[in-house]
Amino acid sequence: MGNLSGLCAALDPARPVVVQAHDFPDHDAVGSAFALARLLERRGYSCRLCYGGTIQSESLRVAIDHLDIPISTCAELDTGEGAQIVVVDGFVGNSNMVGLPGRVVGVLDHHRPPAEPACPFFDIREEYGSCATIVFEYYHEAGVDPTKVESTALLIGLMMDTAFMTRGVSHKDLAAFSELFFAGEWEIAAKLLRNSLSLADLATFREAILGCVVARDFCYVQLEGECSAEVAALVADFFLGLREIQFVAVVTNDRDQHRLSVRSEDPERPTDAIIRAALDGIGSGGGHTHMGGGTIPEDLYPGNEGLRKRFLAAFGWLDEEQDSE
Repeated sequence: MGNLSGLCAALDPARPVVVQAHDFPDHDAVGSAFALARLLERRGYSCRLCYGGTIQSESLRVAIDHLDIPISTCAELDTGEGAQIVVVDGFVGNSNMVGLPGRVVGVLDHHRPPAEPACPFFDIREEYGSCATIVFEYYHEAGVDPTKVESTALLIGLMMDTAFMTRGVSHKDLAAFSELFFAGEWEIAAKLLRNSLSLADLATFREAILGCVVARDFCYVQLEGECSAEVAALVADFFLGLREIQFVAVVTNDRDQHRLSVRSEDPERPTDAIIRAALDGIGSGGGHTHMGGGTIPEDLYPGNEGLRKRFLAAFGWLDEEQDSE
């Protein structure tokens, strides 16, 4: 397992460091990247933060403004060929990680990668509920207490990725939460995460409820209207809250591709494995046992029913459904 010492050994203090969150980032990616950059700056490194795509979450925009996180898009940031890149909450080569000039030196993630990263340093802890917990442990290793702002950024990321400490939580996440809860602004963190929806989003939930297709304990939702990644995730969580549902796939349209938000309560159907099976040959994705996501380019999209049947095939149910028709 990697650690802060290993990351610092791989970095050249004389060259700029770019800490890159994944495209269309979430609270964990931004909070972890920010806190890691602040810790590296204490070690004498010059760091900048960036992400690809856009910030689609309104609560994340508010958090960035409230915490004054100096993050910019990759397009706005002139990294230069000499930049050292540290990827946070993602892996190189994934469809949600835009390439940057420079060299990828390190990867911090808590998702299972399709292959071992080909870079000097990587720290991947699949059993952790968030990247925030990994970065928090880096602070402990350094003997540094995160500031209130850094603690709040990490707390927001940890709470979001674990659904308020109810999903994919390890003992390490609990230990981090216990300290960050009192070191950061927990009231602000809770308010930002609870108030992620607006009245305008009710139309999306109406569309989802009216259009969902249920087969046994699998709920498939195709959303045609405009929908952010944050709202799609909340729609998936909503359906997973139904007693009869154990697996949910929500599909949204995003310009030239289709995005998936997937949830599972069945350990026999881990989302990362099911997503990769369902998208084999047409897209890419991954995640954890309980939550994940993916993308499909428009020209490879098999259609609404075609994609639903790919999930049924990944479950081993497709023949059963065809026999019942």
